[in-house]
Amino acid sequence: MNKEKKEHNNSHHILPHILTEKHIKKQHVEPGKIKELLHQGKTDRIRRILSQLDVSTIASLINQLSDRYKIKLYLLLPTNVSSDVLLEVSSHSRRVILKGLKDKYIVSMIQSADSDDSADILGEVPKSKVRRIIQRLSRKKKEAVAPLIEYEEDTAGGLMQTELVSVRKGMTVKEALDYVKKKLREVEGVNYVYVVDSRNRILGVVSVQRLISEHPNKKIERVMKRDVVTVDPHMDKEQVARIFQEHDLIALPVVDKKGVLLGRVTADDVMDVITEEATEDMYRIAGLHPEEDVFDPLFSSVKRRLPWLIINLGTAILAAITVSLFTDTLQKVVILAAFMPIVAGMGGNAGTQTLTIVVRSIALNEIRHKDSYRKVLVKEGLTGLINGMATGIIMAVIAALWTKNPAMGVVILLAMMTNMLVAGLVGAAIPIILKKAGVDPAVASSIFVTTFTDVVGFFSFLGIATLLMNFLI
Repeated sequence: MNKEKKEHNNSHHILPHILTEKHIKKQHVEPGKIKELLHQGKTDRIRRILSQLDVSTIASLINQLSDRYKIKLYLLLPTNVSSDVLLEVSSHSRRVILKGLKDKYIVSMIQSADSDDSADILGEVPKSKVRRIIQRLSRKKKEAVAPLIEYEEDTAGGLMQTELVSVRKGMTVKEALDYVKKKLREVEGVNYVYVVDSRNRILGVVSVQRLISEHPNKKIERVMKRDVVTVDPHMDKEQVARIFQEHDLIALPVVDKKGVLLGRVTADDVMDVITEEATEDMYRIAGLHPEEDVFDPLFSSVKRRLPWLIINLGTAILAAITVSLFTDTLQKVVILAAFMPIVAGMGGNAGTQTLTIVVRSIALNEIRHKDSYRKVLVKEGLTGLINGMATGIIMAVIAALWTKNPAMGVVILLAMMTNMLVAGLVGAAIPIILKKAGVDPAVASSIFVTTFTDVVGFFSFLGIATLLMNFLI
């Protein structure tokens, strides 16, 4: 299949003009100014300001406003951008807006949106409203949206849109092109044309560019590509994103078990998935809720973060218990306390480095077999050991000069080598074990790695110091 230049047609991905430095400055609007204008009731002036802003800037403004002003500002948006803005704002802002909108407004917004965006909006609408809203949609929109809301949000069916261009086998290139031109009024971003039989089962695909370059009297079957990459509607959206990346696609057809064409997933939707999944993994590693936003209400953030912090408190107590086992050693050589955070901290940093790269590799399905598990463990273990030796030598020299005792340098060197070796092994092993157990490695890995490196760091450092006590005193 001929590859085409990838482009995004949605207004929330690109601006329709080149941004100059002057224009970028105009894009910045203080939320306080908007709040003041809303309070004064100067709606015409606000509309003029909004007309100069792109979707992401408007969404950012809404996120920063208090709940009572979010809905007021949103209602001043023109219908043609309201659905894009709604999908761009934070989950909290979206819930506030949808709760405050009348059914009539939601219906109007869904009518003007693509089927996939319409389904996403309906998925966020309070359940008590959904049936009423669907009943008020036009028959055409209802038929397009109804199948999509049956699929889970994180599947290919939840991502796909039903708007696409398909032609019947037996058509000539000219007939197919004429049909494509007619459908362009209804369907945005037509890069591929799907060839189907009388039962709407997919037979092949051809790019619009290829159609234009072929002889008009050729049959469509002679120019189409038959080995079409397709996905099942129940496939996980992360897997869909990987298929896009592996095959360098712009759109991907979704078919059922019988090969019937149901819809398509477009590149801009997959880019959103990649961004969401990367953010979600990063948040989970840090113990944050995937939907948390910097402008969420105070108590909402506290409620989401506190449970993870309590768990971390438990692991910190475990590390404290480990240290308490060596109180006699610390009393005899007080300077050891100054070096403890260094040993534990270096191990924690090394473990986090390994954890991050392994979690990413698992997410991209790069680590699959037992051989790859073994290679990763050996490589990361050796990496930790070598880095522990390098940093340990540096710290050993500093400690020896500081305390005027070479034995202190030896203790730190051995402890850092031990802890960073363990950090490499644990940072690689824990995500793999969790994945095998069916648990998302990004959710729980960091707490285990931190616990191991703290406990091993303190135990190895103080344990070696205890063994070499005669040389330290």
